Amino acid sequence: MSAVLSPQTAQTLLSVEDIRTFYGETQVLFDVSLQVAAGEVVALLGPNGAGKTSTLRSILGLTPARSGSIRFDCRDVTQAATHEIARAGIGWVPDDRRIFPTLTVARNLAIARKKTRFRAWREKECFEIFSALEYLMHRECENLSGGEMQMVAISRALLGSPGLVLFDEPSQGLAPKVVQDVMKTITRLAAEGVAVLVVEQNVQSALAVADRVYVMNLGRIVHEGPAQRLRSDAALRMRLLGV
Repeated sequence: MSAVLSPQTAQTLLSVEDIRTFYGETQVLFDVSLQVAAGEVVALLGPNGAGKTSTLRSILGLTPARSGSIRFDCRDVTQAATHEIARAGIGWVPDDRRIFPTLTVARNLAIARKKTRFRAWREKECFEIFSALEYLMHRECENLSGGEMQMVAISRALLGSPGLVLFDEPSQGLAPKVVQDVMKTITRLAAEGVAVLVVEQNVQSALAVADRVYVMNLGRIVHEGPAQRLRSDAALRMRLLGV
């Protein structure tokens, strides 16, 4: 994990304030607020159906918030189109990877490139993180394992020059060794100054890399604090997360 940061010690890149989000007429988020600073890993935890993925979808403009505000890099993106939000410097690693299965790894990575004000990542750096990736470049993605697809999904996000990366269930369906590699990658991103917001059902893995934690339930934030507190307080962890 990176050093615990605060708005006083690092730039707050993402600020979500009192958002309310609906699917049709059904409200799924109730006055949700959170912040993520540059170089910080923030975990968003909670049971299935708590509103975690809906929060990410609101940040990305896929399911826009009806009220409240979302600011990224000092810009109001509450009602911005998803492609504009991506071009501003928000990367996404979705739970289902969403890579193009009939394209090669090289092609999937090539079409992800874009320029933002944040630092550009090179393919060589992705190969340093995922040593196997270099040898998969000419393989069609439909022939990859789940772990290999996750390497592609993360590398694709990095090649988009993000200031913030949103991870949705990055350990889902992966072998324990691959989960360790993914969490090490999250730690490295923070060390490079990238802000990370991670939704994760694997509570232990998330707490191992997070600086701060928000816990959601029924569309609301019910706990906010340093990850260290949940790591060390088993009773609180059990009460909030059941683990």
